[in-house]
Amino acid sequence: MRMLLTSNGIANDLIREALVDLLGKPIADSRVVVVIDAILGFPGDSSTLVDHLDGLRSLGWAEFDVASLFAGPPALVESRLRSADVILGYGGSNLWAAHAWHATGLASVLAELLEEKVYVGWSAGSMIFARRLDRWPADFDDQDELDMFGLETPSPAVALFDWFFAGHLGADWMPAGAEQRFAVGAARSGQEVWFVDDDSALLVRDPADEPLIITAGHWRRFGTDGSLVASR
Repeated sequence: MRMLLTSNGIANDLIREALVDLLGKPIADSRVVVVIDAILGFPGDSSTLVDHLDGLRSLGWAEFDVASLFAGPPALVESRLRSADVILGYGGSNLWAAHAWHATGLASVLAELLEEKVYVGWSAGSMIFARRLDRWPADFDDQDELDMFGLETPSPAVALFDWFFAGHLGADWMPAGAEQRFAVGAARSGQEVWFVDDDSALLVRDPADEPLIITAGHWRRFGTDGSLVASR
């Protein structure tokens, strides 16, 4: 398995080098498909999405595809996923993103492709693999998105991790008390939480092992009792 779970995409040279190492070849020889369903349900200005896509495209891919899981028959979307070297799950709502994989019948395809492709998560796209995603809305006070999208009990796109990913540590738009929120959520859910900033990523080769932290910034790891286990 070759997974790079980021807070803010390929944000610095360390994360880019980790991606190239996972690919085993230059980005210029690689094809990426960016799955943007997580953001599509939010109304308003999409300038940030466009800017992020432009920055990602500027890395110089051999092919740069942008897709929605609902963009046509599942077989057509599946062919686009299979033709890529990198599947990148963009940010937005982790709950809707996980739902989209199941609603389209493509969750089983993703589970298969995680053994073959490089997967890059960007914020919400990094959050959809927690086994106990059903605990997220209540334990982390995130009921609004569940209500907004008319969802019931969320399920992970693919159940891999006995921990939660959270991004954007220290971002100027994050609410005050974000660290406390994730510490409390860890204790409520009984699951560890990795809370990383926009210059950090988690590298996963085996979901049974601890992820490797790649960072030019800061991160926190909260234990199952909410205590701070490690940080930088």
